[in-house]
Amino acid sequence: MTQTILDAFDLPTRDQITALGFVVRLEAEGAEATRRRLVDEYVLTPAVREELPRIFDGMRRVFQRGEELGRFIHGSFGSGKSHFMSFLGMLLEDDSVAWKKRDPLVGELDKSHRAWIRDAHFLVVRLHMLTTSHTDTGFDRAVYEACNVALRHHGKPAFEFLDVQGVLDEALREAEQYGDIFWSQLERAGIVASKDDFQTMAQGSLEEREDLARAYLSFKGRDAASAGIDPNWAEGLQRLTRHVKAQGFGGLVLLVDELLLWLSEKTGPEFKRAINQLNVLVDHTDGRRALPLFVFVARQRNIREFFPDMVQEDGLHQHLDHHAKRFELTTLQDVELRHICRERVLRRKAPDVVQPVIDALAEGHKKLLPTLLQGADVAYLRDVYPFHPALIEMLIDVSTLMQRERTALRLLYELLIVHYPTLPVGEFLPVGSAFEAIFPESGVEGSERRESFRLLKAIHELYYQRFRPAMGEMKRRAEEEKTGFDDKRRRVLDQLVKTVLLAEVSPRLRGSGGMSVERLVQLNDVDVPGEMDKARMERAYQDLVELSRRVPALQLTGKSRSAVVGVVLQGANFGEVMDRARSKMDTVSGRAGAFYRVFSDMLGPKKELVFASGENNEHALRMKWRGTMRKGSLALRNIRELSNAAFKPADGDEFRILIDYPWDAPGHTVEEDRQRARDARKREGAQFTLCWLPRHLTPSEESVLADLAAAQYIASPVGQEDLLGNLAMHDRQQVVEQASKHEANLVNRLRDILREVYKNHGEVVPLNSDVKTDVPEPELDKNLERFAHELLDKRYSQHPSFGMEPRPEDLQKLCDWMVEAAESEGQRKHFDEATAKVLRGLGIPLELVDIGQTTAGLRRDTRYLKAVSSHATEATVRWDTVNEQLVKEFGLQPAVCNFFLAFLARAYGFRALHTVTRETLEVKIDSKLRTSVTLERAPLLELAEWSRLRELGPSLFEGQAPASHRTLAEQDRYARHLRELATKKRIALEGLHGRIRTLLGEGEPPPRLRSIRDALQRLSPLASSSTDSCTVLRELLIRWPDDTADPVRVVVRSVECVQRALEGLDEKARNHLGRIVGHSALGDDVRAHFETLHELLGTEEHERSLTDKAIASWNAEAHRLIEEVLRQTPPLTNPSARRPSPMPPAPDATVGFSGGKATGPSEEWKVILAEERLQAGDGDALTAFWRRLREKLQEQGAAPLEIEIRVRVKK
Repeated sequence: MTQTILDAFDLPTRDQITALGFVVRLEAEGAEATRRRLVDEYVLTPAVREELPRIFDGMRRVFQRGEELGRFIHGSFGSGKSHFMSFLGMLLEDDSVAWKKRDPLVGELDKSHRAWIRDAHFLVVRLHMLTTSHTDTGFDRAVYEACNVALRHHGKPAFEFLDVQGVLDEALREAEQYGDIFWSQLERAGIVASKDDFQTMAQGSLEEREDLARAYLSFKGRDAASAGIDPNWAEGLQRLTRHVKAQGFGGLVLLVDELLLWLSEKTGPEFKRAINQLNVLVDHTDGRRALPLFVFVARQRNIREFFPDMVQEDGLHQHLDHHAKRFELTTLQDVELRHICRERVLRRKAPDVVQPVIDALAEGHKKLLPTLLQGADVAYLRDVYPFHPALIEMLIDVSTLMQRERTALRLLYELLIVHYPTLPVGEFLPVGSAFEAIFPESGVEGSERRESFRLLKAIHELYYQRFRPAMGEMKRRAEEEKTGFDDKRRRVLDQLVKTVLLAEVSPRLRGSGGMSVERLVQLNDVDVPGEMDKARMERAYQDLVELSRRVPALQLTGKSRSAVVGVVLQGANFGEVMDRARSKMDTVSGRAGAFYRVFSDMLGPKKELVFASGENNEHALRMKWRGTMRKGSLALRNIRELSNAAFKPADGDEFRILIDYPWDAPGHTVEEDRQRARDARKREGAQFTLCWLPRHLTPSEESVLADLAAAQYIASPVGQEDLLGNLAMHDRQQVVEQASKHEANLVNRLRDILREVYKNHGEVVPLNSDVKTDVPEPELDKNLERFAHELLDKRYSQHPSFGMEPRPEDLQKLCDWMVEAAESEGQRKHFDEATAKVLRGLGIPLELVDIGQTTAGLRRDTRYLKAVSSHATEATVRWDTVNEQLVKEFGLQPAVCNFFLAFLARAYGFRALHTVTRETLEVKIDSKLRTSVTLERAPLLELAEWSRLRELGPSLFEGQAPASHRTLAEQDRYARHLRELATKKRIALEGLHGRIRTLLGEGEPPPRLRSIRDALQRLSPLASSSTDSCTVLRELLIRWPDDTADPVRVVVRSVECVQRALEGLDEKARNHLGRIVGHSALGDDVRAHFETLHELLGTEEHERSLTDKAIASWNAEAHRLIEEVLRQTPPLTNPSARRPSPMPPAPDATVGFSGGKATGPSEEWKVILAEERLQAGDGDALTAFWRRLREKLQEQGAAPLEIEIRVRVKK
């Protein structure tokens, strides 16, 4: 028989739960039985075990010094602060019931501290601030009254804390009103003898003044308490400690509970006054008190967090900071509930039975638990089983929001005894199971904190008024449509929803990353201790999405098991907004629009396929098939309504896919679409087309479309203006955000629905035989690819399966290798790594190569190459016929067809001509379709001739050699290339010949000119009009000897360099020298320099190169000779003349010198530079002068000039 939790643990009965006291109030304990129960039930948690010794050590030191000590006991609601202070008070009172608690720590404290505590004889004062006598009672009065309660409990007289000065002032006011009659009455009553006697006593000691005030109050028949309390709090504490000491106590201990809740009802000034009074208890400047004072204050949470509005005032903010520094801190951690649960709630009846079960659970959850709850470990699980650690953490948070009587401890007992008494040992309580214990259907009661009550009420209403009815509706609809949402799935969903709602009020349960679907299932699953079933996660996700569609307050962000689940509890009513939007968008066009957007994304994740209302909804579809890219068409149509022609692929398309809608007009079924496709095949014959028919959507599935359209409308600018115009900006933004999240969830839901109707329940109707009719892939876009492949496989069954895309550059590499192999011995050739990739990826699929480790052989006997090479025996081949066969029979694309065209032309010696114009065509391997191409056989150079041409071409023209493999196409191409280069060379040679002839003049041609004429004659074959490249190139080879040292080659190769060098010859300097060859002193040097130029121009290039450097050297020497002539020219005959007479040169005059005087006609001169004063020894000045003179001369333009220079030397 399976043991239950009640069998395994020592739990109270249902009736006993009501009698148990779960709320400990800080008050003087009465009967011994009551005190004993408090001590027995108190659990010394790790935090308490750490803090108690520290508290006692600190108290002893302060007690010995006779000072004060303040300490905050910090913890959230339900963390055990009141219970702790009650137990602490009993210890400090030396209550034997507390000191006899069976606990090692108490025993240690007994040895080290009980003696001095007994000797100290503390008066322990318990002050529960929420039970003060009057709502307007101040903190000071509350302390006085609590002290008096404690004193009376010990049989001691109370401390009277009357306002002495106030009483005396009242007596003086009465005396002023009644005069001597008043003083006479006091005298007869025996209080004072006269007015002067009253004044003397009123100014006496504190005791005399207090006695006077008490006597007056007695005379008036009034109680001392009615006179108000002493406003001097510091003085009042001095009097209090003296009174307590007078009663035989050695110290005063104040235990204050619920202070912050009491303060929350005070005004700002009252708050400040109370805080100041609390501070004075431990921080004062009015001298040593009669005995040590200890203050322990329970603080629910940080004051700033508890009173956010009040701490906005700067003064109060600073006051609280100052105040907090006066008290030490003891923190009772929130996790104390874990230890209390272990030691108080889960006391085992049969440890031998329970322990093995817990050990097994701990082992199973060792890896999973930390992922479910931050900070949780196996030890935590052992402490709180059968509760899940996450449930305990949630209760810690939730208990702070509930009424005080609804404590976490009470809820734990209720869960075990009332709600799950038959829970088998070995199973966890699902986290969601705590919901109804916290939120009973009868409702939640008002809390002491209004905001928390509104939160709890919102959760209660959301579940009972919206979630629970919606889940019931889901089950009813599922029964109608037979979708599988049964009672079991409803119970699971119910637990998940409850857990989500609990997470909204429990940050610990929610976690930093939110509540994912995976965590929800794991927190509520009682069967699986490790990895969860993927199908279970997916079902939970789908059910949550469906519920979120019905209750938009449920929000999912993300997909599948990782989707984060939450609820919206506040703000505008999103459900109402959704209803209004649905009323506008639940139309045929609205639902279709939502369908189009999602379906487009599912079919074309890269956004290349877009369907929309009012559009043609037909797209080109490109698919990669057998290593090639193929083009077909895709259309979204109602198959039932299509014409016969609409089923055919268009020209240029290789396949066609037609997709039907998942709905139709009322009364029409999928069978009609199926029959229409079959009828089209009968009428038009087999087509490379298929029709994809989904099942039609159910009403609930169509409602998903309506909801999605509504959510999209809300998020759109038009929808926001229409539906949200009356909302505040914050609420409007919140609704839009909710709509966006809701839209994302609905999109995911619709995607799942469309997968089901198109994939799971869809079918394929092909218009051709032997095409598969299943829908195999889970994703719709992958099925499109599959369908296209099926149709292409059928259409081009003999097409090769390429290992790489047949790109033109790779096909070119393959063609080059094949041509070389065709000319190699045994038709085998080595290959490098790059070529190997092409041979394997393209050559093997095309059955062209037989590949080995390092060499490969060309195969000519296979189907693809035989379809081409079978035409090689003819003198003329019409390529269009061959190309048609390659396309129709094998489905080869233009680039591959052009590859075979290039190989046929190159390997079999064909020239490609335009069929009509007979123009020679260059065969390129590209992706363009080649038409009107005729191949004609033509002669080729011999191998030896080809080898010579590969050496001669680059030698003459400094370009690339032709390809190593000899083909007609390459021969034609290289002939055209050489013609172009030779034309440029001939022009350059002829120009150079004319230039040199001009410079040298008439006479016997020197060797350089003869070499140039020889070069022109040898290049003449390339200028012929013959179209036969073989004849042209063979004649060129005949004219040029097979000698790499041939000097004429140098002439052709260097002609451009020689031309550029001659362009640098300084013609002006040469002309100047020509005019002074008869100079008396330098004539011989000038003539010798001219001879140097003639020799440079006439010598053959291979003997003496005519370079830029050689010409620059000649120019420099010419300039030197001219300058030398200038220096030797004598001054003019009239040195005193200040200006030369204007004498412009003749039209054809050139600058010349004759006998030291300028030559040229005697006309008027133009002065361009005058009055320059120089120092003959100043080299820099002379250089600057010559620079200015040159600039002036350059300004005169390019016309020839005569120059007259006059220099006067001052004596």
